[in-house]
Amino acid sequence: MNMSHEKDTAVKVAWKYYNEGLTQTEIAKALNLSRMKVIKYLEFAKKNHIIQFKIDLEQISDMDLQIKLMEKFNLDDIYIVPSANDDNSIDSITIAAAQYIEDRITSDTMINIGYGETVSRTLGRLNISTKYKVTFVSLSGGVKFYMPTAIDQASDYYTNPNYKHYILPSPLMVSSDSLAESLVNEQSITDILEMIPYSNLTVIGVGALNEKATLVREGLISIREMEILKSHGAVGDLLSQFYDIHGDVLDLSLHNRLVSTEVQLLKSLNNVVAVACGIEKKEAIIGALKGGYIDILITDENVARSLIE
Repeated sequence: MNMSHEKDTAVKVAWKYYNEGLTQTEIAKALNLSRMKVIKYLEFAKKNHIIQFKIDLEQISDMDLQIKLMEKFNLDDIYIVPSANDDNSIDSITIAAAQYIEDRITSDTMINIGYGETVSRTLGRLNISTKYKVTFVSLSGGVKFYMPTAIDQASDYYTNPNYKHYILPSPLMVSSDSLAESLVNEQSITDILEMIPYSNLTVIGVGALNEKATLVREGLISIREMEILKSHGAVGDLLSQFYDIHGDVLDLSLHNRLVSTEVQLLKSLNNVVAVACGIEKKEAIIGALKGGYIDILITDENVARSLIE
């Protein structure tokens, strides 16, 4: 069947079903189709993003809890998604985060992006109108964190012609302070780092100190080293820089081996969105909030309630 005809019919079927409120049987009669064909066209419309379901994020949040948290941590905004009883929290949170970003793109936009699974999955869910051009800039080295393997395979994150990507061409962590310093001064890296302050939006994850942390899974830090960091008072990391419960960045030698934006810069950026869920990240989120690095928090209900206890 002709693809444009199929798409055209799918649009008509979806319109009648969702906007006009006709039943599948009524649509079949109106368009001279079998009821099975109507069902197939509705599935086609969903699969090809002809119809997109948007949840009203305001409806699912407890406004009283939102206001308390915004006042307590001096946030510009917060979105709270229902907590899942299983491992699906990351799905809920990344869907909400992608929608939050989509709803705030009103012109050509530049977005800074951190690394990690939560940010990758959020980017993989983006579905931004083709009338806007979007530039993505990585905040740190570690090229693999920003490549398609880390992104939801069904996404158009790397194929959308309206998206441009500026990825720091270096590892996240190198073997010596001097090598890190040399890399940060390389023209190809400097050019990208200099773009970061001009962003409209910054999207980051929050790292907790456990075996599931990206840094541990990638072999950049061992479990033993993680325990040592904890004994120094570390509760979490932003852009691989570790901080305590008050948000003060710890004086650690490993920070000098990073090729990354300094975490302090987050304070001067506009609209820093942190996407983080799971009660095991509670202390990491508290430290990041107290440090003043985050403007907008997207998290789950269990975490949100624990933050005002």
